[in-house]
Amino acid sequence: MDIDFSSRAVNKIRWRLFRARLAFENPRSRAFDRRHRVETAREEPLGEMGVASDAIIRGNSVYRVTWGWLIKEAMEHLDIDHSRYTFIDYGSGKGKAMLIASDYPFKTIIGLEYAKRLHDIAVENCRSYHSANQKCHSLEPIIGDALHYTPPSGPIVCFMCNPFDEATLRSVFNRWRARYESGEREIRILYLNMRNIAEKGEILEEQDWLAPVARTRRYVVLAPKVSRHC
Repeated sequence: MDIDFSSRAVNKIRWRLFRARLAFENPRSRAFDRRHRVETAREEPLGEMGVASDAIIRGNSVYRVTWGWLIKEAMEHLDIDHSRYTFIDYGSGKGKAMLIASDYPFKTIIGLEYAKRLHDIAVENCRSYHSANQKCHSLEPIIGDALHYTPPSGPIVCFMCNPFDEATLRSVFNRWRARYESGEREIRILYLNMRNIAEKGEILEEQDWLAPVARTRRYVVLAPKVSRHC
């Protein structure tokens, strides 16, 4: 009983700290929106975004915008020829990671989202985005389920910011592993969590076919062990 109480107290403190950090980051996120003529910053309950009630938990219940600096910091560790790679954001929400990725010369950029209203906002954001640094203009927001999505052939970068519950995340990693084992071995995975990637540490540790290229408390960049320099 004492242990349960202590655990609840620690979790409560962690959530308070995270909420404080969200409040700190919110002006930066809104400044990004104003600067680039988009709307990504507003938090949205998934139940109001066109997600069926029995599927809400799969997407962790709420949309929150990913901090721009965190996306950019993780992206800097890719060490790839971007022009050969398709960038895919799993759980793309309103498309912010897609927009930031477009400042790199990717072959194309795909955003996969299962919430219809978030997808619709992402479509509009991709149309209205304005950046003097934009290098990729092939942006493709698509509506779909990560459990049934097959990426295009060729080299891919798979990006996600804590978009799934554990069961869905494990299934997506298994699909990537199957792709790798079938011979499609040029793959990079960026997993972000604005609180701590340790929340999904068990699943990340299961990926014995991958090795970390870079790792911090809030993100890890992964590449296949035998083809890290592809």
